[in-house]
Amino acid sequence: MINITQVVKVIDEKCIGCKQCDQVCPTEAIKTVDRLARVDKDLCTGCNKCIEACMDHGAIKREFLDAPRRVVTDSGTVDRSQLEKICAAALLDPEEAICLCTATTAGEVAAAILKGGRTPEALSVMTGVRGVCAIWCTGPVIRLLEAASIKVERSSRDWRVYPENAGMAIGIWNVPPEVADKYPEYRIRENQERLKHGRIEVPMFANIERTPS
Repeated sequence: MINITQVVKVIDEKCIGCKQCDQVCPTEAIKTVDRLARVDKDLCTGCNKCIEACMDHGAIKREFLDAPRRVVTDSGTVDRSQLEKICAAALLDPEEAICLCTATTAGEVAAAILKGGRTPEALSVMTGVRGVCAIWCTGPVIRLLEAASIKVERSSRDWRVYPENAGMAIGIWNVPPEVADKYPEYRIRENQERLKHGRIEVPMFANIERTPS
């Protein structure tokens, strides 16, 4: 879920049609047509990624909404057993917030997948996940899509998602035993066991301590 208070607006006379903004938008809200960026405000979450990409030209600015717009997918409107099946396959708790910026849960994203979301961008539009920083939550989103047997493929020129560096292939559960033993300060074996029996605090971040127990 996300409460959107602002979107973006293109200053036409400053736009050079470089498409830098297209390549960073997590919801595909901004697209360049005939060398001019265009914004679909119904898709924009106000993450300001396009503003950052356009710093050299200053062709994009914030536009505050008259009233906040809420984006949410109700996980109670889908088959709970199917939702839990997707989350279990992704090794995520349905109630776990996989997007730290918006507190969007794995269950809400799984519900959006069951409602037809097939890409990270579609899931962003449906739930608000990736709608702020669009960084840390991308991995869990791809994991959930893979758990639902949906493969994410992207051009190397697409800067928004790098599926080969995310998903189920990359995770604490795939660390070889010899690597876990070589770096005990990361508590890999300990957290692998915790993950089997419950949740660990933030599985997408490194968990390190100076003196392992």
